[in-house]
Amino acid sequence: MVNQSRRAAITLIGGTILAGCSGMGMESKQERVADAQSTVDQATHTVGVMRASAGTKIAGLLQRAKAVLIFPDMVKGGIGIGASHGQGVLLARGAAGWSDPAFYESTSVSVGLQLGVEESAIVMFIMSQKAFDGLLQSSSFSLKAQAGVALADLNTATQEQLAGADVVVWSKSSGAFGGLAVSGSDIAQRPGLDRSYYGAPVTAADIIAGKATNPAAAPLRAALKG
Repeated sequence: MVNQSRRAAITLIGGTILAGCSGMGMESKQERVADAQSTVDQATHTVGVMRASAGTKIAGLLQRAKAVLIFPDMVKGGIGIGASHGQGVLLARGAAGWSDPAFYESTSVSVGLQLGVEESAIVMFIMSQKAFDGLLQSSSFSLKAQAGVALADLNTATQEQLAGADVVVWSKSSGAFGGLAVSGSDIAQRPGLDRSYYGAPVTAADIIAGKATNPAAAPLRAALKG
């Protein structure tokens, strides 16, 4: 099944890429729940791929991270001016284990030589309280340099850089999404998907605090724990 995020069109108009979600308001409740579950299932798969490729590095980060933000299907493309978009989930680590997922999306616009379209999975380890609070307390959180968020690429950063990072990034590919290509992104909450998935008007903070649960997310929580 192709989820709503994957169907976010990357449309070339006069050399400009436009990425965005197709109208969620036109979907039925059943379709929105299926869309959300597809993202959760893909996130579970992404965690498995990440563990297999990065090994002990991942186990250590998961033990220290306050939360993880998983975008299993980011899409980027453009000619001259590019854009990227992806739908993902945030889970926080607490005394009782990993929380249920809250839904987020990431978008960015960039300028430079970019040809074609590339897809990748990205996982962000939220290491600092500042970054964690920003994701929960604001409807939109910026990874732009001026926002004062220090990012580190898990594959290339030194131990010193990893220790000082607010966010540590793992990516499946080394192309358009390699390294710190996510810097400059805006990450926004998806309250509509949260309501659909949990069947109640809950916020991301409510979900992280354990005030909403969905048994269908159990495999994802187990993947992070295992």
